[in-house]
Amino acid sequence: MAEKFETIVNNYGKQVLNTAIKILGDSQKALDVHQEVFLAIWQRWQSFNGQTKWSSYLYRTTVRKAIELAKKTRKEIPVENLPEKDSADLPENKLKETELRELITKGLLKIPERQADVFVLAKIEGLKTEEIAQILQCSPQTVRVHLHRAVKQLAEELKGYLK
Repeated sequence: MAEKFETIVNNYGKQVLNTAIKILGDSQKALDVHQEVFLAIWQRWQSFNGQTKWSSYLYRTTVRKAIELAKKTRKEIPVENLPEKDSADLPENKLKETELRELITKGLLKIPERQADVFVLAKIEGLKTEEIAQILQCSPQTVRVHLHRAVKQLAEELKGYLK
């Protein structure tokens, strides 16, 4: 049993750590999430059957644990990986982009967990709807609904800024 667990840690540890770093923007906190993810698996090891798709399960668990940690520490989730619009390299444009990113991250902490998960996976991780559906074990339509609602609620959060 321990051999299989070690194999999972070796095969997926980097993916878990990289995802946590992208979400948290802090390598130390990402290491904490890495440990929490694998500790949670170890604690439930007896309940897993041979049918577990580890990549999906670990992605989902990592996103959840990273968002939980961000909420606990009230740390904003960086969204540096959001596609940037072409803009002049003027300081005021960079300042506005930074300000907008900070507002988005604050908004992510306020929306329902499932919507935040979908937003992070779609807009930060860059996954396709079908991949997200597989990870979250739901239909692609459900993913699209959650993404739509997340964007709508984030737009509401940013309403004063976007005027």
